[in-house]
Amino acid sequence: MNMLLRTILRIDGAEEAANRLVVRLGMGIALLAIAVRFFFWAYTGRLWEDALITTLHSENLFSGLGLTHYRVGQAPLHGFTSPLSVLVPMIGDALRIGWGLHVIRFVGACCGGLTVLYALGFAIHPRVKLPAPLAVLLMGYLACEHSQILWGMAGMETQMVVLVLLMSAYYAMAWKPVPLGISLALCMYARPDFAFWTIIVGLYVLVKDWRQFPKVAGIALALYAPWLVAMTLYYGHPIPNTVFAKSGYTTWWKVPDMTLRDILVTVWSRVNGSYAGNTLTQPLGPTFPGHGTGFHAILNDRGIVAKIMTLAAVGGFLRILWGRKWFFLPIPLFLLAYGAYYLFFVPVVFGWYVVPYVAVVILLSVEGLSGVGRLIPWPRIRNAALALFTLVYLGILVGVLPITFYGEHRIQRDIEMSVRRQVGLFLNQVMANDDTLGCECLGYFGYYSRRTVYDWPGLANREVVAYSRTHPNGHNLNDMLRYFKPDFLALRERNGVLIEVHGDWVLKDYEILAHFYQPWAVIEDIPLIEQNIDTSFMVLRRRDYAERHPGTGAGIVPAQGAAGTPANSY
Repeated sequence: MNMLLRTILRIDGAEEAANRLVVRLGMGIALLAIAVRFFFWAYTGRLWEDALITTLHSENLFSGLGLTHYRVGQAPLHGFTSPLSVLVPMIGDALRIGWGLHVIRFVGACCGGLTVLYALGFAIHPRVKLPAPLAVLLMGYLACEHSQILWGMAGMETQMVVLVLLMSAYYAMAWKPVPLGISLALCMYARPDFAFWTIIVGLYVLVKDWRQFPKVAGIALALYAPWLVAMTLYYGHPIPNTVFAKSGYTTWWKVPDMTLRDILVTVWSRVNGSYAGNTLTQPLGPTFPGHGTGFHAILNDRGIVAKIMTLAAVGGFLRILWGRKWFFLPIPLFLLAYGAYYLFFVPVVFGWYVVPYVAVVILLSVEGLSGVGRLIPWPRIRNAALALFTLVYLGILVGVLPITFYGEHRIQRDIEMSVRRQVGLFLNQVMANDDTLGCECLGYFGYYSRRTVYDWPGLANREVVAYSRTHPNGHNLNDMLRYFKPDFLALRERNGVLIEVHGDWVLKDYEILAHFYQPWAVIEDIPLIEQNIDTSFMVLRRRDYAERHPGTGAGIVPAQGAAGTPANSY
C-alpha cells in the first residue's frame, strides 16, 4: 500500500501512523470507485454521443481511412478535441477494430480509483491535514457522485481529465517539480484549454522557485511537443476542427438589449448551484444529466445541497487567503480563471466540461468545512458534527444512484439503441458511399451510417465551419441545412413538429423515408423523460435524388401525407 502511494504516486504522509485510518479508508473508497464504474458499465452499457464521434477516428485509422471522421474525397479532418480521447481507444482498435470503446471505459474505471488516491494525497498531506470525516467526503464524492461516473464510463475522456488535473494540482501543492512537469503534459493531452491551467501553474513555479521553472516547463514541453508536431504535419495545424466549429455558437452576453441586471442574474444563476442552464456548480448536489439537456433535479432540493457546498468553497478560498496558504493558491486561481472562461467565453457549457471543475471546487469545499469545524472547540463534538454532515451529504448522492443508474440503463436501451442507433443503421443501408447527411447529433448517426455528415455546428465538417464564418445571420441548424441541401436529413421530430421548426422548405425539397420513434407508453417511466429530445426522428431524402443518382434507392417507398406521418416505423 505504502509502495503504491509513496513510491509510484509520490504521495506524502501515507507512512505516518496518524494517517493510517484515513489511508485504509482511502484505499477502500478507491476500490469502491472502480467497482461502481464497472457495475455502471455492465448494467447500463451507456455510450455517449461524443464518444462515438471520437472513436470513429480511431477505427477509421486502423481501417485504412486515416485518423479522421468519415469523409469522401477530402483530406483528414481533426474532428476530436482531446488527444487522450483518441489515443486511448487507439490501443484497443490496434488490436481489433471496435475494441477502442471498451478500452477507454476500462481505463476510465481504473482512473476513477487513482483519482480517489490523489484526493487522499490532499487529505493527508502535512500542509493540509483534513479531518477524517472530510477526507471521506472528498474521496466519496469523487468515487460515487453520478456526474463523476457517467461520462468516463460512457466512452469519453472525462475521468482521465479529472485525474490528471488533480494529479497536477497535488504535485504543485506538494512541490514535486518532475512529476509536476509530467502531469502538466498529461493535462495538455487531456484538454487543449488546460493551457490556461499550465500557465497558472507555470507562474506559480516562477514565483515559488524560478530555478525549477526550466525543469518543469522543459519536461512538459518535451512530452507534449511530439503531439503538436505530429498534428501539424498530419492536419496542417494542431488546432482541432471542433474548436473552430464551436465558435459558431453565440455567447449569451452578445444578445441584443441585455441589461446589467440581466448579466448579473445570469451569472448568479450559473454559479450558485441552482438548476439553471450552463450551470457550473450544480453537480455538487443530487442531479441527473443523462438526457443530455443539462443538469436536472433528481430530488426536489431546489439546489440547496449544491448551494451549501458552493458557499463552503467560497469559505475555503477565504481561508486560504486569510491563512496565507500560498501552496494552495493555484487551485482557487484555476476556479476563478475557468469560472470566467466558462461563463463568458464558452457559448455552451456541456455537462462534461464542468466535471473536472467541480472536482476542484470540492477541494475548496472541504477546506471551508474544515474551517467551520474549527469553530467547535471540543474535538469529539467537532468530529461527530463533521461525520454527520459527511454521512448526510454522501447519503444523498449515493441514495439517488439506483434511480440515476436505472435512468441511464433505460435511456441507452430504449432511446440510444432503439432509436438513434437504428437511424444510423438505416442510413448505412439506403445511402451510397458518397451521399451526404444533414443532422445535428453527429455521434450515433455518423458512427453507424459511416457517411459524410453536415452536422451542426460542424464538428466533423470544415465546410460547415466556413459557412458559419461567412453567414453570421445563419448560425443555426436549419439555415445551414437549407444552404447545403445534403442528400439525406435526419431531424428530430417531437409531437408532430417538423415543419414548425424547420420551415416548409423541408417537405418541399425532401420526402420522408422513415420515422424512428419510441411510443410514449414504452418510455414514460424513465426518470425525467420529459427532458429527452431524442425519442423521435424523421429520415428524409432529397426529392431530386433519383434524378441525380440514376439507378439508386430501389425498394425505398417514400411516405405520403403531411409532416409527422410515419413512413417506415422502426
